[in-house]
Amino acid sequence: MPPQIYDALILGSGPAGLSTALGLARVKRTALVLSNSRFRNDGIKAMHTVLGYDGAHPADFRKISREQIEKYGDGIEFAEGEVVKVGKTVFEGGYEGFEVKEKGGRAWGGRKLLLAMGSRDVFPKIEGYAENWPDNIYQCLFCDGRERSHLPIGAMGFSSAAHLPHAMMIAHLSGDKSKVTFFTNGPLSTDSSLQEAVRAAKSVGCVFETRKIIKLDRAQDPAVGMDIQLEDGERKRVGFLVDKPPTEPVGAKMLVDGLGIEISSDWMGSFIKRSEPFGETSCKGCFVAGDAGTSMKQITTAVSQGVGVAGGISMRLCAEEGEQALARVKGTRREEFKLEENDPTNCVE
Repeated sequence: MPPQIYDALILGSGPAGLSTALGLARVKRTALVLSNSRFRNDGIKAMHTVLGYDGAHPADFRKISREQIEKYGDGIEFAEGEVVKVGKTVFEGGYEGFEVKEKGGRAWGGRKLLLAMGSRDVFPKIEGYAENWPDNIYQCLFCDGRERSHLPIGAMGFSSAAHLPHAMMIAHLSGDKSKVTFFTNGPLSTDSSLQEAVRAAKSVGCVFETRKIIKLDRAQDPAVGMDIQLEDGERKRVGFLVDKPPTEPVGAKMLVDGLGIEISSDWMGSFIKRSEPFGETSCKGCFVAGDAGTSMKQITTAVSQGVGVAGGISMRLCAEEGEQALARVKGTRREEFKLEENDPTNCVE
């Protein structure tokens, strides 16, 4: 039995987890924020398109956020650990909740659970790719790219006509469209719609390179960017490379095995299925926020979803406490009394 049962267990201390923790602190709920302090944006020196924090270092954002949470007292606790098991459990008195165990053997219990551990990028098997991420490989032009837009720009792939708007965005950012090269890493399909899109991109100055990529080498100081080595040995210098590898939730198999949650996917990868507006997963009482539960992976999105989850957790807890109070008034056990679906006290349903 875990030594303490919190109102909520929060897995992850990025923007989503911290946002939920702040919301719960405001309504005097208890929560444990458990983190391994590894973040998808590790290596990024400045975050952008975050109102009030544009250009700030992600670590500074997390530090300030935690300080603001801690000023509300000790209801929100923080712990470091590598989660190895997540599952449902039944606490004393028959109350259902969740238990989390970490690699060192510690365990915690919570009435509700938030999955905010983020996602990981699945890199292509190209030598040097991981070493250049994220300094020289950008997956979001709203976040990165403007500062090097005067340099030659590379982009990975052009597999469908749907890439044409992407080409226009990169070309617009560059200003000098002849400096934009699409590295297709092999011959393009002969599909007619794709070929039309390629001709449209070429008409505004974009260049297409179909030779296979062998290796990516970081430029030597004081230069920035990287050299792209092609199959015949030729090297091309770019200020940065645009690529969006697919993503998957951190610990996806553990979560499916332990909680039975549903995983969805699209062309950008996989993510935990969530219901709106509060982000509850297919496992009742378990919520998801941030990169783990959406294709739209952005700090502001994570913060917004996090505070929404705080509302959902609070409402679930209040509804259950209301059931207990009504059961006492009626002289019945809680499991014998459930709020009607249309009862306004049942905040989530």
